Amino acid sequence: MKRLAAILGIVLGLIGLGIDFVAIVPSSLTASAAGPARDLLDSIIWFWTYFTHLTNLGLVLVYVAVLSGWRWLGWFRQPVTQVAIGGYILLVMLYYHFMLAPYYSFEGPMLAATIILHYVAPIFYLAWWALFAPHGNVRFTDIGRMLLPGLAYVAWALGRGLVRGEYPYDILDAGKFGYGQVTIGILILLIAVCVFCFALIGADRVLIRFGRR
Repeated sequence: MKRLAAILGIVLGLIGLGIDFVAIVPSSLTASAAGPARDLLDSIIWFWTYFTHLTNLGLVLVYVAVLSGWRWLGWFRQPVTQVAIGGYILLVMLYYHFMLAPYYSFEGPMLAATIILHYVAPIFYLAWWALFAPHGNVRFTDIGRMLLPGLAYVAWALGRGLVRGEYPYDILDAGKFGYGQVTIGILILLIAVCVFCFALIGADRVLIRFGRR
């Protein structure tokens, strides 16, 4: 059952990411109202600048790491990493639902990808983590380490934005809102991630009591 669930998680993630990739990358190669044409490399980089895509890729890599046992994916088998990714995918789901969804309307394949990446894959991962991931190996003091991937992403997005003048999300758009306002937004998101990770560590301890190890 654990193996089957991991395979299903991989399939979900690849379908969602694949649909989004096909919808976003080819269309960005030609000029449109959304902006000038990009070359293929720039378009691919832009695709992976979105935190939704990176976190869903992280879910896929967790499943692959668990199934394969490959040493180079060992970081994704660590309980701290799996809880951190859970915190980030919760952020993706809730931020999209409350902050972005009211302003966007998708149809067809894009709607399917949006539902998969922002709702189905996150909920499936959290259920997989609760049922099949090892428990009892994370502490509240690990939360600082869990923030490192998020801080690395922020540095990447802001650094690229400084060079290219474009940002994946308005909350990171220092060109439009200034670094002071962006810093406040980032701090709020980091606090939210801390809260989510805190809750997952608490859930981890509860699951231990029910014999989930």
